Amino acid sequence: MTVIRVNPDSVRQYASAAQQQFDAIRVELQGLVNDATTVRYFGPNSVDFKNHCGQMASDFGRRLAQDLGQIAEAVRSSTTAIATSLGGAPISMSVNGAPIPLPTVPAGDGSVEIDTSGLEGLKPVVARHIDAISTQIDAHLRNLQNTDWQGQAKETAVTAVSGFSNAAKNLASDARTSITSYIDKQINLVLAGDR
Repeated sequence: MTVIRVNPDSVRQYASAAQQQFDAIRVELQGLVNDATTVRYFGPNSVDFKNHCGQMASDFGRRLAQDLGQIAEAVRSSTTAIATSLGGAPISMSVNGAPIPLPTVPAGDGSVEIDTSGLEGLKPVVARHIDAISTQIDAHLRNLQNTDWQGQAKETAVTAVSGFSNAAKNLASDARTSITSYIDKQINLVLAGDR
């Protein structure tokens, strides 16, 4: 015997929470870009560093938006199938896939102030933003799994979203490693120049 059940209120609550989670991820991405481009670091190399670091964060945001778009499409597809067979409305979530704008990094005035504590301090800030993004991705998947919805369509959605969520979290982990490594490289260049 096959049981198919959909509690519309549960599914609507999930959709509302999912949209809030996607929006929160976008806020974290913008914060990551802003923090990367405004780090306390000045001098001729600082502009290139800030621009490149911000671009790395923005590129991560673009790739993450693709994964989030696939998550939204998997849910839309499954809820459309169930709505077609049982009635009701499919869930539609919007993912802001627009590029994260890079703030203009002002050119230096020629003075040089190199305090590696600003660069060191950027690493936990990057970690905080990326951890917050991963937390939202996990919460989204948990909310989908906990909906009062039974049947093959839900199983299909959960399986697809699990795969896309894992890909998004791997992307986040890779971005964290890449950005942190870039910061470490800049710190090492600064310290090597002071020998």
